[in-house]
Amino acid sequence: LGFTEVLLSEIDGPLSNDARENLEVVRGSGQQLHSLIDDILDLSALESGELRLNRREVDVLSIAEEVVREAAITTQSKPLEVELCGESAVAWADPTRLRQIVGNVVGNAIKFTLEGRVQVRVEQRGRFAILIVSDTGPGIATEVQTAIFEEYRQAGDDASRRVGTGLGLAITRRLVKMHGGFIELSSDLGKGSTFTI
Repeated sequence: LGFTEVLLSEIDGPLSNDARENLEVVRGSGQQLHSLIDDILDLSALESGELRLNRREVDVLSIAEEVVREAAITTQSKPLEVELCGESAVAWADPTRLRQIVGNVVGNAIKFTLEGRVQVRVEQRGRFAILIVSDTGPGIATEVQTAIFEEYRQAGDDASRRVGTGLGLAITRRLVKMHGGFIELSSDLGKGSTFTI
């Protein structure tokens, strides 16, 4: 991935269109493999009990802002608006793992929503920090809503399934539980989905 970035920066000279296109494919495949390896390592650490949380007070809104800012870059190729709203909400959490949780849920919403809107809302409800991610995507059928939180299970059509590993939501659910929280899904086919953490 590092060498691909160096070549794409054209430090060593200009690239032909074919070379640039081929390097983009290499970079995309490399990033997908990197993501797969990270997911498998996280799952292994979770299953073995080796994963430990380094908790401190964290503002969920500031983490959501980072994720939404990065996500906005990835959505430039489709008619999709990603918006953040809500208020500052403090959680006693591991900031790295919290960012992974937010990134997984927002990333899924963006991946499955071809057009429309993905909204990320942060609220403080008593002692809980609440994150709500809703989208205008295709929705998730009732019969697979529980299954999407299992390892290597995905919803959606074949094209969207090939993009991911089927581990993101399984890891997210485990990380949320480790923090003493919960994750809920409500969805209607053709109307979109809402994840509440």
